[in-house]
Amino acid sequence: MPASDVWQQFLEADRRGAARPEIEESWVRSRQSGVDPERLDLAPAEFDPETLLVAVGSRVIPGTADLLVGDAASVALVDPRGTLTWRWESDPALRGALQQVEVEPGHRYVEDGVGTCGVGLSMAVRSASMVVGAEHYKQAWHPYTCATAPIIDPTTRLLLGSVNVCCRAEHTNRFVMAAVVAFAERLRSALRDAATPRQRRLVDAHMTFRSLPGTTVITLDGEIMISDSGPTATLPDRATLWSMLREAGPSASHLPLADGRVATVRPVTPGRFEDGRVLIFSATSSAEHENPLQNAEAEIIREVLAACRGNKTAAAHRLGMARGTLYKRIRRYGLGD
Repeated sequence: MPASDVWQQFLEADRRGAARPEIEESWVRSRQSGVDPERLDLAPAEFDPETLLVAVGSRVIPGTADLLVGDAASVALVDPRGTLTWRWESDPALRGALQQVEVEPGHRYVEDGVGTCGVGLSMAVRSASMVVGAEHYKQAWHPYTCATAPIIDPTTRLLLGSVNVCCRAEHTNRFVMAAVVAFAERLRSALRDAATPRQRRLVDAHMTFRSLPGTTVITLDGEIMISDSGPTATLPDRATLWSMLREAGPSASHLPLADGRVATVRPVTPGRFEDGRVLIFSATSSAEHENPLQNAEAEIIREVLAACRGNKTAAAHRLGMARGTLYKRIRRYGLGD
């Protein structure tokens, strides 16, 4: 059955099972959000045209046209909110055609606003995705195929946005998804090369302490914060945390928070406060241990592991116990493997 008929039957009779599962699920979410499939009513959105992703992408993408598919294709950059911030076409005629269907900088392409599309689907499933022709929820976009891949900053591990490759639906082939994945990898590589020594120090410290068992870690300095998921989601913002660290002083080994949590503090570079600090949070609440002596032992082991940067042999020596005993304690207190 033609894709356009599948789309029409879903809208008119709620017939399901003929479209790809991820597309059908997106159609359902689009309808539940009240998206009109027959109207282009995109509202303009504010965006920053001078982000790091745009600065790097505008330099890298035009020089990698060999990745494009078909006779004409568009490559666009999208910010973390789904707003198109920059684009480049291999064919000026395609640029004009896309403008007529409101695919241009300053518009947002999220599912609850415009329905199923490459950008919105990728944001919803948090991975590279492709929407082909009549898989788009809005009929005006049926003549096109869009593939999108997220871009994670190799320095901060934060989502910078995404890259989108768009071509006419009749030019769709297996290389469309390969092209967008390749663009994403080239952008990540260029972003990695653009990282400063200070940024690399932060990443190295973060990755070292992130490997500690039973912990969640954030690393920050006066400009950047690298964070994991979990307990850090409810922390103060970077500026507030850095101000608290400054007030605590360079020698502080712990940082108490207003909600009662206490972070272990370690330097990014010993003796250099401005290089940043690592905040280490226990992923397992000590309240889970009924014995207060066990609580104390678990906390000591956690802190010694942090001080030894996860080196269990060194930690066992510092604690005065056999390495095998340390492993048993780690398992007992849920500190990791």
